[in-house]
Amino acid sequence: HDSTKHPTPNPNPLTSRSVTNDTMSANRRQSKPDMGRTNASGSSRSNDGGVGSGGIGALPPPPPTSQSQPSQQQHPSQTAYPMSSTHGGLYDLDTLDEELVTATGPSPYHDVMEPKLDNLRSLNKSKATFKEMLRAADADAAYHAARMRKYNESEASSAATGGGGGAGTRAGEASSWRERVERRKKWDAKSDALGREAAAIVRLIDTPVEGTQAEVAKERLARWQRALELYVHCPEEGGMDLLKLLEKLIEGCGEEDELLEALSQASQTCTSLVDQTSLAVRDATDAMAEAEDAYHIKLEAHTMLANRAADQSEKIEEQFRTNGRAALKIGQQLETAEAKKRQCDTASLLIRQWWMMENLAEQEELSKEALQVNEEVRGAVPSSSCRMDPLFTRPENGLEAARALKALRTVVKSRGNSASGALLDPVSRHRFDVTSRLIQRTSAALEARLIESFSGIYDRGGTYDFSSPEASTRPGRLDWVELRNLAMALLNFDGGRGLHKRYVQMVVTSRFPELFQQGYVDESSNDDNDEDSDAEQLDMDSMRQKLSNLFHRVCEVCTAEFQLIANVFSYSSNPGNKGSGGDATFELTSLSDAIPFQVARALLQRVISDPHDGLQARINDLLDSIDRRGDFDAGTKKLDTFVVIHEKAAGLFTMLKESAQTMLMPTGKSGRGGDRSSEEYQAVSDENARAVASLIQFLTTQEMSLSSSHRRGYLNLELRLLHHECCYCLDRTGAKLVMPKKSEMTMRNNTALGHVGGPATYVAPDMPLDQQHLKKVGFGGLLNGPLKQTVLRQPLMHATDSLARARLMFGVGQGGFGDMDSTARVITGIFSQMCHFYGSSFLFPIIEVLGNLLDSSPPSAPPNLPFDENSPAPDLGVDGSFWVGIERIHSAAKAFDRELWAEQRAGSERVWEILVATGSHTSLTLAKDQRMSFFQELEERGETAILRALDTISTHIQWVLVAGGENIMKNRVLHNFSDKSGGPYAVPAGSSLENANSPAVKSLTFCLRAQFVHIQAALTPQSLSAFWTALSMRLYDILVTRLLQHYYISMVGAVKLSRDVEALRSVAMLAGTDHQHWDMLRELLTVYMTPPNALKTILVGPEGDPNSGKGLFGQAGKVQALVFMSRRIDYRVKINNVLQKSTWTAELLEDLGVPDPTDGSVNIALYSAQSLRNRRLKLN
Repeated sequence: HDSTKHPTPNPNPLTSRSVTNDTMSANRRQSKPDMGRTNASGSSRSNDGGVGSGGIGALPPPPPTSQSQPSQQQHPSQTAYPMSSTHGGLYDLDTLDEELVTATGPSPYHDVMEPKLDNLRSLNKSKATFKEMLRAADADAAYHAARMRKYNESEASSAATGGGGGAGTRAGEASSWRERVERRKKWDAKSDALGREAAAIVRLIDTPVEGTQAEVAKERLARWQRALELYVHCPEEGGMDLLKLLEKLIEGCGEEDELLEALSQASQTCTSLVDQTSLAVRDATDAMAEAEDAYHIKLEAHTMLANRAADQSEKIEEQFRTNGRAALKIGQQLETAEAKKRQCDTASLLIRQWWMMENLAEQEELSKEALQVNEEVRGAVPSSSCRMDPLFTRPENGLEAARALKALRTVVKSRGNSASGALLDPVSRHRFDVTSRLIQRTSAALEARLIESFSGIYDRGGTYDFSSPEASTRPGRLDWVELRNLAMALLNFDGGRGLHKRYVQMVVTSRFPELFQQGYVDESSNDDNDEDSDAEQLDMDSMRQKLSNLFHRVCEVCTAEFQLIANVFSYSSNPGNKGSGGDATFELTSLSDAIPFQVARALLQRVISDPHDGLQARINDLLDSIDRRGDFDAGTKKLDTFVVIHEKAAGLFTMLKESAQTMLMPTGKSGRGGDRSSEEYQAVSDENARAVASLIQFLTTQEMSLSSSHRRGYLNLELRLLHHECCYCLDRTGAKLVMPKKSEMTMRNNTALGHVGGPATYVAPDMPLDQQHLKKVGFGGLLNGPLKQTVLRQPLMHATDSLARARLMFGVGQGGFGDMDSTARVITGIFSQMCHFYGSSFLFPIIEVLGNLLDSSPPSAPPNLPFDENSPAPDLGVDGSFWVGIERIHSAAKAFDRELWAEQRAGSERVWEILVATGSHTSLTLAKDQRMSFFQELEERGETAILRALDTISTHIQWVLVAGGENIMKNRVLHNFSDKSGGPYAVPAGSSLENANSPAVKSLTFCLRAQFVHIQAALTPQSLSAFWTALSMRLYDILVTRLLQHYYISMVGAVKLSRDVEALRSVAMLAGTDHQHWDMLRELLTVYMTPPNALKTILVGPEGDPNSGKGLFGQAGKVQALVFMSRRIDYRVKINNVLQKSTWTAELLEDLGVPDPTDGSVNIALYSAQSLRNRRLKLN
């Protein structure tokens, strides 16, 4: 077992210290295996191959041994100088290879090396001082150092004489303490000298040397040795490393012999330095061991002191636990005794006071002269003439007198107790009654005197300064400290209720004279009825201003009085208060509600809810004065007054609640609560918190009571005036409104709301615009009247004002402010009424009239073609004002949604945002349904009007194409039209084409292009595309129907027809996307331009196969292609006045193998544009 690596643990610090010293001594005295190997030159190398790395820590050369013996097998006596136990580095046994460490047993010199603590152990551990312990430790350390030095000298002597035993192991290594000191001095002196010459040494080693080769080599080696010594002694001074020194050593060696000689001399120098360094390391190790031993010896003194302190602390703690319980019991007994003593003193004082009052009552009864209690208590009788005790007559004794009288009244009340009543005989009972009457008279007089004193101080007034009690005595300040003393005394009389009533009355009469002026806010109600409107407006403004001032006055006074209440009517049990007399006074936590909050509540109830002179009474007077006017202008002013009242009231109650929370909570200033414990203060704080909550609940109730009736009246008036303003906007334009009819829906709504006990919510009557009157004024009257931009915006402006007032009146529902459900219902009601008015009463009748103003029947006389393109184009039955009206209605609908609904517009404060803020999903869903219903019905009615416009344009197109075009042909070639081969395109062969298009098509395209401009401005891109596509299909159907039923086409006429189709197609493609029917018609027109011998190729393709799917048979179908081909002028010829198929026709049909579809009846509807579209969609 290696005691060095694994010391035995011991909880005793002294024993542990001994083991540690044993281990250290053993480590110092035992040998350590040699870890170096001897090279050919005899120099020692470390394990990592370094040469004297760092100077300190290099091993000395081992004794001469055979090179064949490994260093691990050497005897311990042949190892290097012993090393102490270290942590980390080259000599850490835990980091060395196991094979390099040789286990050693305990040192035979253990008794010699162990420190002797005779001086320290001789001390009395329980009585010795710390200085004595340190002196003893210093003596033991000096004695131990002397023993060690003596031992080292004896070891050196034994080594010199070659003695046996362990001395032989240190032959040539042991040294005396004096020699070690001398070597240390020499080492330090040499290091200092080298440090001073460091710059010169570094400079010389780089300086070239002159002379013979031997001289140069000798000088260079000498300089190199000095540099090596500088590196070993002062490594931080020279700034060199081993690699640089090696370079300097071999720098001038040109031959191998020179290099070998230099290296040999350098090896000797290094060996010498290694020996010196090893010896210095051993000296430093011995010095460290001595210092460590001295440190451990002194540590024993500190350990001794710490152990004694720990023992003493345990004893003190045990004594504290034992004596503390006894002290606690003694303290409890003392407190009980003091409480009983106070009870005895109180009882003794009460008995003396009762005897005093009984004596006065007896004297009054015997003398038959009534005692002037009121006069003496009030101070009307001089003190020298007073018969009563000075306790009741002197003002400075008010608090003690009040307490004494309260105790006496308690005795009087206890007469009803059966235990006390059974002991009273008739004489004693009579004396008791006489005394109790005197006590009651004295109490009434004293209470009256204290209340009068309180009133006098409050009436004198002054600035409220609650910064300190001393501030109340300054000139111009209210003496609130005296008021508090009086209030504390009056608290003994029925809890101070008389004082509270008097205080509230004084505040109301002195601070609110406006509440007692019946005409303060409604002075204009006494004016004459013939007063002009300007003066009336000024009176209304004046009333609102006075009302605002009244609210501000209430808030200002209540805030100030709350401070006074908090400082005057809040009490504590601090016996140091003036006049306390050492007795416990009123405790806040002894009542169910704190006194300051009772007073504040009484004050607020008197100011706000008094039925005759309160704030609510003045507001009702103002509203009644407005109602007496009876006109709609007064209603508008009443709405504004409602909003002002609600806004000011909300601000008033908010500030009152804040004042109640901040100014009525207990604080430590003004001498109150300064010496309370944390538990008492927490109890008072909890009680006041409950009182604050109760007062805030009271304020909330008062606010709801003030605003609930106003809100109901406001809502009915708001809805009524909104409907009136909207109808008045239409009435000013000259439009007529249909008289309202009492519908079943309105009756049902009013009945349902009337059953709840309150007034029914107003339901606006249905008063739509008179359509007959609108038809009379026509398009011009509509555009300059109801459809005027300002008229369309006016209802929306009134509605936004209503929404703003509703938000102010009911709140917005954010952060708990306002009644969210009421707000949602009101906003939904306003929006629903506006949807009904703006739709059913306003826009819906107008859009119906716009459609009815269109005459879909064309004129009976044919048009005079062609139209003059320098003049305005005919409107084809649809006036441009129609499209302007449609555009304005569309803009009005968008403005309605933008100004009232305003979805996803943050900060707009419109219907959507308000309803979302309230969180009422029901109201939001109802409003969305109303909005959807409004726009859906408006869209349906708009589509009806636009379809009527489409029908009108279609009939006029047919009027232009058929009536106009055919009328021209009748005038030119009347006889040709009567034949079967007539029509505008049955142009004889050889005729010249004067114009590019026929007059009818040219005039029609001129009109359609002009109409397109109006339609494009009125409709959205999607609606324009759908409308123009439908018009294109109808134009196609009109042309194709006339072509297949009445026209015959010649080859010359086919050219003209192709030009007309191209012109109509270009107009049809101004808008829309589905115009493929015109492309099909262009392909079918080729059957009229092709000679008969080439028709087969056109119909079935170059292969001649009817079933190949090519040609017109594949594109348009066999039947359609043959039907269109049958309208060729040469398809049939007249033989013997009978129309028969031409020869080429019969041959072509026979060759194709298809029947003639025109032999029977032909369904023209199969060739309409819609049929072609359906067929195309089916194929796709």
